[in-house]
Amino acid sequence: MRLLPRKVFPEQNDPCAAVCRTHNHRKRNEIMNLSKPQQEAVTYMDSPVLVTAGAGSGKTRTLTAKIAHLIETGMDSRRILAITFTNKAAEEMKSRLTAQTGLPISRFPWVRTFHSACFKIFKEHCQILGFAPPVQVYATYQQQKTLKDILVARLNLDKKFVPIVASEISHAKNSGNPEPWLAAKGKAGHFLMTDIYSLYEKELLARNAVDFDNILFLTRNLLRDHADIRSHYQGLFDYILCDEYQDTNNLQEDLTGLLVKNGRLFCVGDDWQAIYSFRGSNVDHFLNFMQKYPDGRIFKLEQNYRSANEIVDIANHLIKHNRDRMKKKCFSSQKGGAVEIHDFMNEREEAAWVVSKIGSLHRKGIDYSQMAVLYRTKFCSLAFEQALRASGAPYQMLGGKGFFERKEIMDLNCYLSAAVFPKDDTSFERILNVPKRGMGPGAIKKIAALQSETVSLQEAARLALSQKIMAPKVYSALDGLLNVLDQIRNMKPDEAVRHILDSVGYMAYLEDFTKAGSMDFTQRRENIDQLIYSTSQKDSIVDYLEEAALVREDTGDDEDDVKKGVSLSTVHAAKGLEFHAVFVTGCEENLFPHWKSTESPSGIHEERRLMYVAMTRAEKYLYMTRADFRKGQYNARSRFLSEIEAAMR
Repeated sequence: MRLLPRKVFPEQNDPCAAVCRTHNHRKRNEIMNLSKPQQEAVTYMDSPVLVTAGAGSGKTRTLTAKIAHLIETGMDSRRILAITFTNKAAEEMKSRLTAQTGLPISRFPWVRTFHSACFKIFKEHCQILGFAPPVQVYATYQQQKTLKDILVARLNLDKKFVPIVASEISHAKNSGNPEPWLAAKGKAGHFLMTDIYSLYEKELLARNAVDFDNILFLTRNLLRDHADIRSHYQGLFDYILCDEYQDTNNLQEDLTGLLVKNGRLFCVGDDWQAIYSFRGSNVDHFLNFMQKYPDGRIFKLEQNYRSANEIVDIANHLIKHNRDRMKKKCFSSQKGGAVEIHDFMNEREEAAWVVSKIGSLHRKGIDYSQMAVLYRTKFCSLAFEQALRASGAPYQMLGGKGFFERKEIMDLNCYLSAAVFPKDDTSFERILNVPKRGMGPGAIKKIAALQSETVSLQEAARLALSQKIMAPKVYSALDGLLNVLDQIRNMKPDEAVRHILDSVGYMAYLEDFTKAGSMDFTQRRENIDQLIYSTSQKDSIVDYLEEAALVREDTGDDEDDVKKGVSLSTVHAAKGLEFHAVFVTGCEENLFPHWKSTESPSGIHEERRLMYVAMTRAEKYLYMTRADFRKGQYNARSRFLSEIEAAMR
């Protein structure tokens, strides 16, 4: 039976309706500009759809054209849920949709990441689970500090267990069934992982906070366990679209299944580029789509608009060595690509040749920003950094520390968080002595002694002031800090940041911290300027902090991350990018494929998919290199080079 979209007729006095009608001709032109396979996927409405989209095949264009088509057929844009995996992708999609439909961005409230969409749902119903609005979303720093307090301070375990336990809890939640997962992991020290998990979740609830993984986990539980809530959102969403479907984990797959109704589902992705199993992604959801949706249909986008056919053809031959994959024959109408393999004695010779070739290509007119050096693991970058520095060629590192993970941003965000979330002990503890206020260990110990299960560190500090148990100098410093928090609590976020900077002398502290006048200080000052701009886009501190916490989904560095010279990057960090010339380096056994992945066929399959991703970043020139000796140790040639060479003969 054909699933016709629900017809929604805009009211006559809705100005957006008139704007949308005037853009219908643009929408039809957009459809006509799609390839035939893209058009077929966009216009098909009869059942659930999976679009298997090869590298460079116009996946995002097809996805946005589908949404525009749904709107033209009568669907209300506010009732379309479109899931992306990064905030940057969501913003790009909304920008494209406004251009195609003429509707303002505000008419696409559900073009979001999984975490953003789920938190929007969770906030509406959090009281059912014992939380009270506003709920705080813990950043990685706050999560790690909370676990450290439990493991080290309470259970007397070594701090080395903190990242291990954090990782296991994350994997457990994303599995969709954390207790059995953790039970199978046994113990951390003398304590059962399940008991540690219970303590951690109890602490989060006491602090009225959730960690990043809880956003999905608790929302899934709400939808699964409460039929009225599930029915409400199934009725709200007329259509669901999911980008990068090959990267979904079990929890995200559960959520999609709970929200979709009457087969109104459109998933896009490429199992050949599934490279995130270490994060819990499960490519089987993609491969088994037709088993879950027997009446579904698969569309294949096989034309690569990015890379020359010589590169596409060899990448096809490589991925054929993976048996568990969806079959497609990718091709390109562009010709004249170059694929070369080079062997060297050691990493210094390898780096010297790569940098020499970069110089040669640059002299031929290729901009430095259109070239990339990719590697499997971060340690490989050193030789290339040294060689590029010696040559004078500009370069940049991709996938570095995220904006919200930088010290100065974390400091200022902790002030904001402590102001609006008085139970956030982690943030309050961080700012007690930033800048230095003479709050020594003795003073902090006095405050901590007033803490209890119901009294937070900040509340204990206020008690310490009221009881006058602090030395006069410490009393004055602590009183000043708490006054700042009280003053900024109801300010606009950007006003609050400026007030913090002025009232606590943060810039003077930062100058001293970075040695005034250094480039490091200049960059940190520019980061603070960017923070002020970002906060000015939000009406409240809570709204700003929510967005900042959810941005951890995005990987990579600055917004203009590929504008500053030759890009040095891991293959994972380069996914989604494209360059005129790409050097895939370190093609050696135990490095690429990585030694951890050689223990199972599935591990090798993922490493081969990773090599496929690396190769298909290249538009025109693809160079693959390896060294006999790296870090003084002999390494055999990567098996992938043999597979590639067989295709080149």
